[in-house]
Amino acid sequence: MIEVLGENFIIQQIRDFEDSQFEQTFSGIDKATSNIKNIFESLANKSCKIVRYKKFKQKILNRKPWVDHEVRDLKKTIKPKGAKLRQEPFNLELKYVRLSGGQGPWEGRLEIYHNGSWGTVCDDGFSLKDAKVVCHMLGYQREISVFGSSRFHSGDGQIMLTNIKCTGHEDDIINCPSKKWYISNCQHNEDVGLNCVREGTEPVEGVRLIGGTGPYEGTVELDINGVWGTICDDDFDINDAQIICKMAGYPRALQAFAGSYFGQGNGSILLSHLHCTGHETNVDHCGSVGWYKHNCDHREDSGVACLDVRLVGGSGPYEGTIELNINGVWGTVCDDDFDINDGNVMCRMAGYPRALQAFAGSHFGQGNGSILLSNLHCTGYEKNVDNCGSGGWYKHTCDHREDAGVACLDVRLVGGSGLYEGTIELNINGVWGTVCDDDFDIHDGNVICRMAGYPSALQVFQQSHFGQGNGSIMLSHLHCTGHEKSVDNCGSVGWYKHNCDHREDAGVACLDVRLVGGNGPYEGTIELNINGVWGTVCDDDFDINDGNVICRMAGYPRAIHTFGQAYFGRGKDSIMLSNLECSGFEDSLESCNSAGWYINNCDHSEDAGVECLGVKLVGGAWPWEGRVELLVNGKWGTICNDNFDVNDAKVICSMAGYSPTGY
Repeated sequence: MIEVLGENFIIQQIRDFEDSQFEQTFSGIDKATSNIKNIFESLANKSCKIVRYKKFKQKILNRKPWVDHEVRDLKKTIKPKGAKLRQEPFNLELKYVRLSGGQGPWEGRLEIYHNGSWGTVCDDGFSLKDAKVVCHMLGYQREISVFGSSRFHSGDGQIMLTNIKCTGHEDDIINCPSKKWYISNCQHNEDVGLNCVREGTEPVEGVRLIGGTGPYEGTVELDINGVWGTICDDDFDINDAQIICKMAGYPRALQAFAGSYFGQGNGSILLSHLHCTGHETNVDHCGSVGWYKHNCDHREDSGVACLDVRLVGGSGPYEGTIELNINGVWGTVCDDDFDINDGNVMCRMAGYPRALQAFAGSHFGQGNGSILLSNLHCTGYEKNVDNCGSGGWYKHTCDHREDAGVACLDVRLVGGSGLYEGTIELNINGVWGTVCDDDFDIHDGNVICRMAGYPSALQVFQQSHFGQGNGSIMLSHLHCTGHEKSVDNCGSVGWYKHNCDHREDAGVACLDVRLVGGNGPYEGTIELNINGVWGTVCDDDFDINDGNVICRMAGYPRAIHTFGQAYFGRGKDSIMLSNLECSGFEDSLESCNSAGWYINNCDHSEDAGVECLGVKLVGGAWPWEGRVELLVNGKWGTICNDNFDVNDAKVICSMAGYSPTGY
């Protein structure tokens, strides 16, 4: 990055030179001095009466910019005689490139500083590759679009460059081929502009549907850098609508609309001629003619209706009469041929892992509106009911006395120090109950944790470790392999069959932390799971003690090294914690001091990371035996057997997650 020293720095530096300590004059310095280092060296070698700082400041500000290595040399070598140079970073306020006239520093008319003045760049031949270089120079991760014809108003001064031809990999725009400085046949009505993604790499910060009968349908509006705009309906189809609905938090699209069906939107038209396959996670990953490129007006705004489902009339949101939302109108499902496989699909659509029971005869009460489906034939593995066989939408011979219902499986952990641990309670038909600890092991715990939305279990507990639960004891003698999606796919003696009481309630501690972006699961950017949503930790005050707690939460014995400044890459969503102050011996971050959940002044460029110590046993007949290998700095190594005894083995077993006693 090419930069110039800011005025505030010059003022402060000269003010720090007290007359009694450092008597110099700037009057003899050659105005044509070409290097800032030479100016300061010349200054340091003179011994005259001091002159007002304004004269020196003007000499500096009138110079052309200088490059990084000159500034570094200045910091290292210039120490004027008798002066106490401030030990703080230079205040580099002015940059060689800037974007003017936009909503923020991430967008606007491109301006370049050259030979003491700012000027613009002609839009002739200016492409996204050129914009990519500019965005990187300004500290942004990627470009969005290029604008010609002085979109951000005409600039002043000279037109510095034209016909720039970057490859996109240059570090500086002046390293790209172009016509010579000031040679152009352009006017300021051809000043080029551009915009960059202001945070991260995804340009879309939000999506909303407006003008419909509910949040599940409406004219599509996208948020780009804090400004909302629409999508043109040219080539907009159900596959494009699928991506919009997924981005808006719905399982799928029911219908795509053209001709501003829900009303005209506002702002810019952001996209046109979308070509999504339906499997992308973001419209930016779909084909199109490019951001802001179109020949549309708001009479052609696209709209979408997304599928929605709810369960009503039960004792909680996990059970009830099934109602689907089609184009803003709720309707029911007929119970003809409705079975547990159909119920599984309904429960997954409603956000639960699976169905426990399917109900007929309007068990939870009669619904309202149309009867939307009948004679469903799902295998149980579909993502949506319209992937199942049926008699067709609105085709049936039923009335609301035949409305289908479903009860979905639900799980919670109570009595622990957070949502990720506690006594296990399952919700069966609206009634919570516990699991007996007979034969309950880590494999059973893994299934419970996944049902609760966590990746795996860290530890299982017997004898109501987190306190006794209430209600019935639902299961006993569970035999899971650890890979099942639900506990009723595991072996057991059956629902409600046991010889236990609540003193034997099983508990579990689930992994609620993950490390991403590293070379393996033992290192990476730290992400915490709070209420099913992942977020990061700010690196402010983050040290090895905090890392030790994170690593233990992730199942490793301790931390080897901690990292700041998004070393393993930037996370997404919320920043959960900042200014952590752990002693290193806590079991969870909740036991450490901090600024508080979600309280921080950080962004994802400050995400903390950690590398944890790992251990594995290899070459044995079973996973609990074998040659000891330790993971340090990403490399596995062994332990010499000299003086290795049973006490050492106990420590290794504990590190590997096994009982050191064998019980």
